[in-house]
Amino acid sequence: MTKQQPWWNGAVIYQLIVRSFADGNGDGIGDLQGLANRLPYLRWLGVEAIWLTPIYPSPLQDGGYDITDFKSIHPELGDLAAFHRVLIAAHSHGIKVVMDLVLNHTSTLHPWFQRARWAPEGSPERDVYVWSDDPKRYADAPVLFRHFESSNWEWDEVAQQYYFHRFLRHQPDLNYDSPIVQKEMLDVVDFWIERGVDGFRLDAVPFLFETEGSRCEGLPETHEFLKRLRARVDSHGKDVLLLAEAIQPVEEAAPYLADDELHGAFNFALTAHLFASIASGTVEALRECLQAAQNAVGGSRWALPLRNHDELWLGDGHLVSEDVIQTIRAGLHQGQGHWLNWGINRRLAPLLNGDPGSNRVMHALLYSLPGLPCLYYGDELGMGDWPGLRDRDPNRTPMAWTPGRNGGFSTAPDPLLVLPPITAPGYDYRVVNVEVQKQLPGSLLNWHRRMLTCRKLLPALRNGGFELLECAHPGVIVYVRTNATMTVMVAANLSAAGASFRLDLSRWSGERTREVLWGCDFPPADADWFVYLAAHGFSWWLIGEVEESDNSSEDFEGQQDKLSPDPSGALGSPTSASSRRA
Repeated sequence: MTKQQPWWNGAVIYQLIVRSFADGNGDGIGDLQGLANRLPYLRWLGVEAIWLTPIYPSPLQDGGYDITDFKSIHPELGDLAAFHRVLIAAHSHGIKVVMDLVLNHTSTLHPWFQRARWAPEGSPERDVYVWSDDPKRYADAPVLFRHFESSNWEWDEVAQQYYFHRFLRHQPDLNYDSPIVQKEMLDVVDFWIERGVDGFRLDAVPFLFETEGSRCEGLPETHEFLKRLRARVDSHGKDVLLLAEAIQPVEEAAPYLADDELHGAFNFALTAHLFASIASGTVEALRECLQAAQNAVGGSRWALPLRNHDELWLGDGHLVSEDVIQTIRAGLHQGQGHWLNWGINRRLAPLLNGDPGSNRVMHALLYSLPGLPCLYYGDELGMGDWPGLRDRDPNRTPMAWTPGRNGGFSTAPDPLLVLPPITAPGYDYRVVNVEVQKQLPGSLLNWHRRMLTCRKLLPALRNGGFELLECAHPGVIVYVRTNATMTVMVAANLSAAGASFRLDLSRWSGERTREVLWGCDFPPADADWFVYLAAHGFSWWLIGEVEESDNSSEDFEGQQDKLSPDPSGALGSPTSASSRRA
């Protein structure tokens, strides 16, 4: 008997900030009731899971990642009963709920830290955090928030010692050498699993332990604790996702995906290479990154984001090479004014200079590569940002629902809004919003829905094998996704000029070839198959016939009829593709 795949295998995850998504009580702050009201939209869009950035009690000095209670809900967002209602409603819509779990640190206002600073030096209570008399310890650990902090140590007048913080000074690091810390954090995981949560995005997992002479990242002790965490999660007998945020090169992130450790990890190196390919118009480095990721950990265990609530994190030459960083900065015209810490502080659409072709082709890759595609709220609309807001707030502004006041986010007076809605030219919420785009067949929103529908109808894109195909054009990447019943071929032109190229499809010689998004037949596959893709164009092709035992064929044909583009091609791919026998 074949073992059933876990729910996250190839699932599309939609990241949202509850405070910025929808206001259900009119106080100007998004909340759990507002989220519950908008779940039908997420079902309509076609996502399979939602990832909630932290919703715990917090002084909000770092967007909720500075936590004062791991087992409660911030009162501005609701309470545990409201969260339970969201869980029940989401599950009724077939949507899983993934919580952000911050393992590495707390707020300085957390009761644990307040007890620690008053406790005697060397006591178990004090050792819940990392203390030192010498601020030069762990000198090889880089300062992550270099625009805000000059050191990883902060003096505490009460404790009369320095405390360690890899992030902001009001976020002291927990000491995982303490049995108390490990027990408490495992209890937190138990607490939320028992309430029905479907998974955890584990924030900043590489930094749990420290040792001299290292970057204090990904140490063996960290992996040992994560194995213990995995065992605790498995003991509940449920499919609960553990997804690692590890901003590291593929070879350093791969160990988190050991069979007895975590289920998934973000591939931020791939994100950087996607942007570098768009910026340069070449795909050689992208191909190498994709192959390296699959060689390191095959299958669909890499989470694939384009953007999220943070900056586009590029590192100090550790995550990707300095050449890749400079290609992105120059090719996407992102000067020093948009640079924050180690990355670029823009939303996706402005980062791509508002170019819809670049936006679509990158998402077409995201939705067809092996892994868990992650869609950031508002990116399905092409929402803009507000440069000049504090820290990373420029890309955390309210979701645009309607052309009405405040974009339909809230009925509160403007000064009470959590952040100002976007009114910048080209991104004004009165034009870029859900209500308007739903009514426009050629809108970006309807395009995303169509892509996600096609993805669901083609299981090979969800959990099939992956193989890069040879292509002579330097700006085009081609690969196939294959399972037992179907083969889907993907070609994408990441250059800003049209591309003509030939492919050797002799292994499928004579097989029927259909373009997925338009539903039209192409000449059968052969050894000399010609394709033209427009600038930033792409196509998905279904090669061969789906076996009758798989209902996907009938479903695919029926759904194609419902979603087929109008005569103007408004809903189709931005690609202009053709094929002929040579």
